[in-house]
Amino acid sequence: MQLHINKEKVQILDLGGKVNLGGQLHFWEKNDLFPKGIQRCFWITAVPENESRGNHAHWKESQVLVALHGVIQVEVHQPGQQAQSFTLDQPGKGLFVPPMHWVKTLFSTDAVLLGMSDREFSESDYIRDLAYFESLGSG
Repeated sequence: MQLHINKEKVQILDLGGKVNLGGQLHFWEKNDLFPKGIQRCFWITAVPENESRGNHAHWKESQVLVALHGVIQVEVHQPGQQAQSFTLDQPGKGLFVPPMHWVKTLFSTDAVLLGMSDREFSESDYIRDLAYFESLGSG
């Protein structure tokens, strides 16, 4: 499935798939979001209910977040702007998060999050101080 979207906007993506009596198959292929392909995948499991995860932004990294199981509430905002809230509860839907967006997630019991990134891990790409992140919008 070819996805043509605004790479600067947080948005829900339909990742495609097939659903029948034999189960659900979901996939993401031939996308133009990550021209060099997916460089890193990560998954988060066993998070206590309503425990907050994420709580950071990236300078350059873009991600697609998918709830493989359960419900994940995602709050996303740019410096100095109001947060947008998204509910991830379908494995065939993903949330595209471009760089410079603060992400906070809340997990239901047994929720599983899959993250796909356009970059390999680099600690220097992380912004972990919310006050500093917010100050970037005042300049």
